[in-house]
Amino acid sequence: MFKLNEVHQSVLKSYSRPIVHMRKQVESNRFGLIFGAGLSQGCHIPTWGKLVTALAKDPEVDGENVLNVIPPRAGLPYQTEMLFEHFKHRRYSGATTEKHNTRALDFRIGADWRELIRNHLYKNIPDNLGNSLDSHPYLKQFLPIIRRSYMTVTYNFDDFLEQSLLKDRGKENTDSRGFESVTNPWTQFRRTNTVIYHPNGVVPQNLLEMPSDRFVFSEASYAKQLMGVFAGDQAGLVSHLSKHTCLLIGLSLEDDTLRNVLMQGAHSCPGNFHYYVHYLKPGEMLDENTKRAIRLANFKVYNLVTLFMHDEEICALGEMLDTINCPPIEFRDFAEQHNIQVKFRFYFTGVMGVGKSTAINYFRNLEVLDEWLEQRLPILAKSWENLTADEKQIADDWIIDQFKRKNDKLRNLHEGIIVLDRGPLDPITFTPDTEWGDKAARLLRELCPGQAQWQVEDGRVVILEGEGSELALRLLLSQRKDYTAEKLQSMERLLEKVYGIEGVTRLDTRGLTPSDVARRVAEIVHLEPYVQTCNLHKRLEDIKKDGFNVAS
Repeated sequence: MFKLNEVHQSVLKSYSRPIVHMRKQVESNRFGLIFGAGLSQGCHIPTWGKLVTALAKDPEVDGENVLNVIPPRAGLPYQTEMLFEHFKHRRYSGATTEKHNTRALDFRIGADWRELIRNHLYKNIPDNLGNSLDSHPYLKQFLPIIRRSYMTVTYNFDDFLEQSLLKDRGKENTDSRGFESVTNPWTQFRRTNTVIYHPNGVVPQNLLEMPSDRFVFSEASYAKQLMGVFAGDQAGLVSHLSKHTCLLIGLSLEDDTLRNVLMQGAHSCPGNFHYYVHYLKPGEMLDENTKRAIRLANFKVYNLVTLFMHDEEICALGEMLDTINCPPIEFRDFAEQHNIQVKFRFYFTGVMGVGKSTAINYFRNLEVLDEWLEQRLPILAKSWENLTADEKQIADDWIIDQFKRKNDKLRNLHEGIIVLDRGPLDPITFTPDTEWGDKAARLLRELCPGQAQWQVEDGRVVILEGEGSELALRLLLSQRKDYTAEKLQSMERLLEKVYGIEGVTRLDTRGLTPSDVARRVAEIVHLEPYVQTCNLHKRLEDIKKDGFNVAS
């Protein structure tokens, strides 16, 4: 266990929405971590660039002159390919002609090349890499989350993660290693959690460990991997991203393969966003304009919410995401003590056919309360004016009960990002002008019955707007012929009137595809300040008092 301190307070204050969302996904077993070279640098394992330089200087390779003639803009995979071909040529030169192009020689050269890489990869670290765990700035804090997660992805060649898991496991857990390492995402895994996936392959520190059959450390293998993204070979990783919320740590977005995987995920799941730690070196600070530019670029291109963090802040983040050692009650008490919001409510409303339910369906990675919690009544397909008095009573009772149940569920959720399809003031717009006050009074009475001290939950209200004629055509497909363009535009104006302007955002959907609408919704949910909400309880009280003449 640990004690929450000033660092936790600062991180939570800056990134409360991302943190409560990730905590919810951890609890739901829909969270994953993706690590890059920045993780291994914490235990002195070289980056790819430093590894290439070390290989070039190795007497077995003697390739510094080769690197000097490579074009300045050539990438590391190309440099590695050049060094390997140089190394291979030197070995061929020392072999008899009859051995050239034989499997025995080529396999020997490949094995020796991999051994060179292993030697330089682990040159400056202890014999047991797991012993570096205690001095690592933040990995230990993420190990409990790795154990609970279905799969953790690491783009590193080393097995630091595996050795750290072995070192940190309790003495009682000796029946198995407690994890499974894979380089092929298509095979059926033996475990249902703690799978460590190496897309680029792995070179174990221990010679007795089985080396991977996949090893991406040259231009040829890198190009093959990159082409595999477009051919579908990376579909396993894309699928993982679509089914989970992931936190990316120690990664560079300059990696073409990673960028393409992220862009594929953003295209296929426009409402599913992940989190990316933009690492700040000790003492490094970025101005707000630079942060904003990075944040928006990553958000719009890769569906990433960016967190700017130093080592100690990444450590604090890992501790707060561990919902076992940082349980909900302790977490919420800490947030309340420091006046930090940890519950974010977004009501999405609009006239029928505007596409709000379609847009919300893209956000199933959040806590979503659907429009109706039960199968809707058949009479709701009719226009309100065409219902009989008895049908109106039945519809009214059922609809208000639905909103009461949604408000009950909402007030008993204590942390997270909650998206609601329709707001509790919607029923008033189906009521004659002269009865607005009575309908508001009934909603207050039913949602907050008797001497209950609770209120109608407030939140950001987003009204989706559309072109009346287009919406009327959409409703024809569901046999709702009574809703003309004029009627729908009138209903839209009533929605705007009933909710007012405080804490309300109007989203014009005209000319936008469903994906475009989802991306705009994502900006509201993930990026825009949650500083002014619509006080729905007070709004109902105002309508109860002033009726249709309520002020905006």
